[in-house]
Amino acid sequence: PNNGQGLSALVKKPSGASGWNGPYLKNGKLPPDPWGTDFLYRYPGEQAEFDIYTLGEDGSPGGEGEGRDIGNWE
Repeated sequence: PNNGQGLSALVKKPSGASGWNGPYLKNGKLPPDPWGTDFLYRYPGEQAEFDIYTLGEDGSPGGEGEGRDIGNWE
């Protein structure tokens, strides 16, 4: 999906999306990250073709330990 559609395109068909055959997640809901926050999505990505990530426990970019950013590039 593009940035405007975001991860919600996994559970709800975006307008004008041909070939959509979802929802792609069980229960039709996006799960939160381990700290109860929505995952973030960026396309094109900065770390990979697209980035799906969380800012960690502290909710701020960067950080260490539980506060570090975690994404699909790891």
